[in-house]
Amino acid sequence: MTRLTRIVGVPDSSTVVRGMAYFAGTGPDGKTCGDCKFRGYYRQRQQPVWDAGLQREVVKTYRHSGCEKFKRLTGHHGPTVNADNKSCKYFEQKTGD
Repeated sequence: MTRLTRIVGVPDSSTVVRGMAYFAGTGPDGKTCGDCKFRGYYRQRQQPVWDAGLQREVVKTYRHSGCEKFKRLTGHHGPTVNADNKSCKYFEQKTGD
């Protein structure tokens, strides 16, 4: 078994959080995913739903608490990302809506 040296300040597998665009803790100090504009985006539902008022099928959307940057980089929807995770290097401050 190969043993690798842990280098201080360099991310490794212990800082991996599924669904994040990069290693947790590589962003600004004190910032979390909950502060980032990339946490949360709209997804389309798989199947169209019949809307009786419009008399046609419509595609509904819902808010997913995954990382939008992860989606852009990988082309896949990731799992929900906890708002308390330490931020990653792609962190961008969320602005007031």
